[in-house]
Amino acid sequence: MKLRSVFCWVLPAVFAAQGAELFVAKSGDDRNPGSAKAPFATIARAASRARPGDTVKIGPGIYREQITFGRSGKKDAPIVFAGTRGPKGEFLTIVEAPGTVLSKWTPAPEIHADAWKTPVAKRPDLIMMDGAMIAYINRLSMALPRRKPLPKEIGAPEIWSKFVPGTKRLPGLDFLSLPADIKMTHPYMNMKREPFFDTIGNVLSGWHDGVLYVRFAKKEKVQDHRFTASYGTCFSVTGSFLTFRDLHFRGSRRQIHLWGGTSHNTVEKCLLMHGGNRILIGPKANGCVIRDNILTAGFIRSDLFQLRSDEDMRGGMLYEVFKYVIGTSSSDDVGIYDCGRNTKILNNLILQGLIGMDALGVDCEVAGNVVREMSSVGICTGSTTVGKFHDNLVTNCGIPLRIHDLRHARAKREEYHYRNLFVQARHAGSQIYVHCSSHTAADKVNFDPPPKGGKEPVYKQDPPDPVDAGKFYIYHNTFWGGHDKGWNCAFYVRYLSKRFRMVMPFYELNNIYKDNPRLGVKTHELAGPDLLYTFDAKAIGKFRSEPDIVKVSKVLDLKSSLTIWNKNDLPGLPDVTLAPNSPALEAGIDISRPFTVNGKSYPAFPGFAPGYFKGRAPAAGALQAGESMERFIAMHRRAEAASKMLSELKETARKEK
Repeated sequence: MKLRSVFCWVLPAVFAAQGAELFVAKSGDDRNPGSAKAPFATIARAASRARPGDTVKIGPGIYREQITFGRSGKKDAPIVFAGTRGPKGEFLTIVEAPGTVLSKWTPAPEIHADAWKTPVAKRPDLIMMDGAMIAYINRLSMALPRRKPLPKEIGAPEIWSKFVPGTKRLPGLDFLSLPADIKMTHPYMNMKREPFFDTIGNVLSGWHDGVLYVRFAKKEKVQDHRFTASYGTCFSVTGSFLTFRDLHFRGSRRQIHLWGGTSHNTVEKCLLMHGGNRILIGPKANGCVIRDNILTAGFIRSDLFQLRSDEDMRGGMLYEVFKYVIGTSSSDDVGIYDCGRNTKILNNLILQGLIGMDALGVDCEVAGNVVREMSSVGICTGSTTVGKFHDNLVTNCGIPLRIHDLRHARAKREEYHYRNLFVQARHAGSQIYVHCSSHTAADKVNFDPPPKGGKEPVYKQDPPDPVDAGKFYIYHNTFWGGHDKGWNCAFYVRYLSKRFRMVMPFYELNNIYKDNPRLGVKTHELAGPDLLYTFDAKAIGKFRSEPDIVKVSKVLDLKSSLTIWNKNDLPGLPDVTLAPNSPALEAGIDISRPFTVNGKSYPAFPGFAPGYFKGRAPAAGALQAGESMERFIAMHRRAEAASKMLSELKETARKEK
């Protein structure tokens, strides 16, 4: 299999202390010494021989292995695992979890006329069909006893109900028995009815009591496809000072897990796909670098991981499927899940999935990444996040930036978001959504029990426990597009923040919002001034529902907003360079030095050296006067090439034996 490279940059060569070269080839033998002329047959064998400074060179082919590696290199002598690339940068070295090729299929008429079954003693972690991940019902739903009759359509009760006695959640075996033309509806999908099976690729799987079931929505023979079941992690790492380069990882629940006390490991220029976590970084990991990789879900209908809209809710349905059908109640697909310290996530292409990254680590840096086609969230932060997020391109995601668990913990939390470009379709999706958790055990002093016959607690008007939720600095970003209904808005903070007398945590200024008129400023320590707000014909006037924004923002009418940017858009990427007469020019505050707003002084914000703008004051938005779109265009084109390559790869994998 040849996978075309989409990396258009060359990393500086990293020269480590001289070490041995160990070779692995499909034609090798683990009894060999591992030389170029007598290579090993497996990566595991080479790994057992590798010492600081050594490079394990892995030849072309598919290596069906699961590797646990605990040995460490040294700061100036890392251990390197390097794959082979073709003359055009093709990925030639594939590391895949061994899995079990499923056979011994028999019809399962007790489920459906188009259902099949095969004995599998232990519940697999992942089911693949023809090289693509398929929908696999969670174990809790599969454990529920069957019930009749089947619903006429799938709605919120069938997937949202808690797993408690008397749950309304649809049992997994009943899911497998549904009519092929059944539709799904949900409040998150504006109650639009979409065909369920078509959205998930017309195939569904589940495991129960030693049996693996596969259900087709169309008349198909299971023997015409290649099904595999796999377990665990492809490469599990506890060692330090290791580098993984030019490798294609696939076919397991997790592709790379950096855990334990691992530190200073690098994953670069790799392709990672499938599973619930492409890269998982544990809470004790330190100083790891994730850069220049391509990460994707590799789902059978990856083309539908997109922003849901009024016209097409299938992206919203995939969100529901991955969170409540494949997952139990949490989003069951993340490109990079970082809980470590000092992690750098740089210049990656994270495409077609549910969540691009959960950046939950301390002192992390997230920069230069493209995150797009995420049905749930592009970038998500959490209660433990401390870091800088800058120069990222986030497009076509349900929520580009989700600041999660605002109330959840009292640990230090500090986030800086700057020079990012967030692009949504017009009138579809939100921009920033802030989730304020209510942690019942910790917050019981803030509310009274539900009244008789009620379900919701009654929050006290003056809770005695005010919350310092951290500090969030959001400046010099451009937000293009977005919806203007409900919480689908420019910047929404969930209502619980008011009930907890939350110390105002948001410092927001010098941003441009396009097409999205709703902005709440009551949760802001600093909102604006000179936050540039633009309306189109549908949105104009709606800002009056939140009149505070006109006190801190420069609000433009439709005619004025047309002069903000130059007009050299690319397909899927608007031109956000500032026009010579743009009202964004000199509309901001110099944040490179200490400054004063409304009589209150603030320190300089990081990311901008003094003199970063022309004229008397900086412009609002991600770009300053005279800056080009070159970096965003290059990122966009790499992502376009990667998406094309992934489509070709899916077709190649389908034919692979």
